[in-house]
Amino acid sequence: MSTLETKIKIETVRITPAHANLLQTLFAASPAPVICDRSAGNVLMWESELDTELVTVDGHAAVAEHCGKNLCFSPAAGAADAVETVRALLAAYGTPLCLCPVGADEKPLLLAAFGDRIRFGANDGAADYIYDAADLRVFRGKKYHTQKNHVNAFLREHPDYRFEPLTAENAPALAAFFDAYTAADDDDSASAKEEIAACRRILPLLGSLPLDTRLLTDGGRILGFSVMEKIGDTLMIHIEKGLPAVRGIYPMLVTLEANAYPDVRFVNREEDDGNAGLRQSKLSYHPVRLLQKYYAEIV
Repeated sequence: MSTLETKIKIETVRITPAHANLLQTLFAASPAPVICDRSAGNVLMWESELDTELVTVDGHAAVAEHCGKNLCFSPAAGAADAVETVRALLAAYGTPLCLCPVGADEKPLLLAAFGDRIRFGANDGAADYIYDAADLRVFRGKKYHTQKNHVNAFLREHPDYRFEPLTAENAPALAAFFDAYTAADDDDSASAKEEIAACRRILPLLGSLPLDTRLLTDGGRILGFSVMEKIGDTLMIHIEKGLPAVRGIYPMLVTLEANAYPDVRFVNREEDDGNAGLRQSKLSYHPVRLLQKYYAEIV
């Protein structure tokens, strides 16, 4: 950690898995539905690639990522502290100041505060897919006819399934499952490769992180797994992998995840990263909102 002793107190610390609980505390103030970037799981999956830091300026916390040659900041508490955090960052770092991501709820606040000094943009594929958790728990209605049929098929073929937590005993089996899954995966898109690499980095740490990792098994054989994180009324789905040969594996994972948290209102299934196949899959579960995120520059 480094501290600059000037009139402005700036503290920076390189984020590591040891900061998971601190990150969860900081992000707890984010309004629902929470964007995936304001979750400990998401930050830790990508921290080694983005050289992510936690920056605190006069008590205002922001997550800072190295995006190419730019250092991009995002207020840790979201809209609850967005304007004051950005003012503190401007005092410490000057202009131009890059912000990313900016949540949809923060954009009007920042625009009102900084006027024509701030410019916004949005990347294709950067919106989070938000679902009504109640819809995913039961797949009720005609629009979920396909998912319901797939779940019923899964239940007929795997009546003794279990959705069990990750333990020290089954962790080696999960690692072997992931190796087999990636070896058979034929998605060679850049976004898919990056996501697999991020999963592989965090996989050995899952047993020690405050995330909920569950294995979908039948007779001891792993059919799929999920990594989830609850933030207020929002359930984040960080990782979801299943054997494609198992009929109904993904609809089954989707409904099991939502049922594991009966008190959440929203499920955030994160971004599609511009991947057409992933976009089609996410739309098939009928999101109630595409939560757009922005990047901005203040001059």
